Amino acid sequence: MYKTGLYACVRCLPVVLLVVLALSQIYLVKTTSLSPWAGGGFGMFSTPDAPRSRVVRAYVLTPGVRREVEIPGSLADAALRAAAMPTDPRLRALALEIARVPTPETAPPRAVVVEVWRMEYDPETLAPSPRIVKSLEAPVE
Repeated sequence: MYKTGLYACVRCLPVVLLVVLALSQIYLVKTTSLSPWAGGGFGMFSTPDAPRSRVVRAYVLTPGVRREVEIPGSLADAALRAAAMPTDPRLRALALEIARVPTPETAPPRAVVVEVWRMEYDPETLAPSPRIVKSLEAPVE
């Protein structure tokens, strides 16, 4: 009898793990703007909102100037992780790395703004429109 009960628990374990995984992914999508394509969930089948389709923009702020800067290739992985799950710590770390990128201004940057954008599609016309997912301004010390 003990073996039968244990066997039933072990047999249900994959189902329980899949349900926990799906619920945690749904929670992260709703609370941290996790891309439905990331996190091991099943939301990827319901949306085109993949991390690589999101756009990460960065702006260096110096006194009187807001300059958009290109994210260097060396930070492409960090930008992709920030696009997939744009949490404050990820965006702040990316911003501080971007602050080291030289700009034409002579004054050092006082802050860096990092934005993550995605496309939304009108349900009737399918017309695309950009929507900001998250924005963070990180002061540079």
